[in-house]
Amino acid sequence: MHVALVVHDFDVNFGQGRYSVELVRRLADRCKFTVFANRFGVPPIPGVEYRHVPAVRLRAFTTVFSFLPAAELALRRAGCDLIHSQGLAGWSADIITGHICNAARTRASARDYARSRRFMRVVVPLERRFYQQRRARHLIAISKVLEQEVQREYGWKKASTVIYHGTDSDAFHPAESPLVRVELRRHFRVPEGAWTWLFIGEAVKGLRRAITALAGFPQAVLLVVSRSDFAEYRRLAAALGVADRVIFHGFEPAPEKAYRAADVFVYPSDYDPFGMVVSEAMATGLPAVVSQNIGAAELIHPGQNGYLFDPDSDASLREVLSQVAANPETAAELGRNGRETIRRVSWDRCADQTFAVYQEVHAQRLAARR
Repeated sequence: MHVALVVHDFDVNFGQGRYSVELVRRLADRCKFTVFANRFGVPPIPGVEYRHVPAVRLRAFTTVFSFLPAAELALRRAGCDLIHSQGLAGWSADIITGHICNAARTRASARDYARSRRFMRVVVPLERRFYQQRRARHLIAISKVLEQEVQREYGWKKASTVIYHGTDSDAFHPAESPLVRVELRRHFRVPEGAWTWLFIGEAVKGLRRAITALAGFPQAVLLVVSRSDFAEYRRLAAALGVADRVIFHGFEPAPEKAYRAADVFVYPSDYDPFGMVVSEAMATGLPAVVSQNIGAAELIHPGQNGYLFDPDSDASLREVLSQVAANPETAAELGRNGRETIRRVSWDRCADQTFAVYQEVHAQRLAARR
């Protein structure tokens, strides 16, 4: 079986890219892969062919609309048995892994995504047409939330399977010793003895809410690990009087270090179809405080392996954080339970489930040719 996998960035530092890399690494001995991407951020994988797809990377708009036709041309020439597209990356696809539903994202995060309204006005109709294409046979949704959004927003009525992103629980694990943890906290400039919250990800995924909540917890500091521009968030922290308790670290190439340095993971995002940072935090044994609306919340059972709160209520977030602060032993136990949960949601399992979809769709295509 020759599979074309189409993604903008075949790179573990990006969500769709990491998903793609982890799948190809695990399935390269079961089928032949040709990866179509604009950027390759990993060394060659034995037996896997890389095809560069040109794109204009000025902004998201130009990336999408220059990559699509170039990828389509390259795919027509490749003659693969199956095309597996990572969202709106390759127009012709047998299997689509839905990583985001932009129609739902627009409504859920209207304030934070106001700057990208023009992009959304063009991309949402295009994405709707993409999911209504004739060739596509199967949707792989990274959460039940995403599956329902694509069905509701884009009218998807064909087969679908929910397959959660995997997590490498060997790479993401608790600190080996108290001494290692002390050294990591020094690395991130965390004050000695401070109750440390951790936020990792795009700033629009809840950083404003996390900084606002910090004002009610004078014993806490917030460590922020993100590629985002921090200018407006620095201003917010200053206006709330918490600037000295927010550590804007920026991008961290080894994010597992940040998880091991923190006491609690806080992810108050309005919208995220999954949120790999949540599963990584849980794998590290951190008690996770997570918005109930996001995809990764489907892995959390409140009071058993993590905490959920209502993102529409600032009081709900404060209440949950108060519970964590008042019951550190319970929080630690929930963190340990969260790690056990994530150890069962591995990349190996994700790859096995995906390969089963490949086999099903490949058999359908062969039957259709007879």
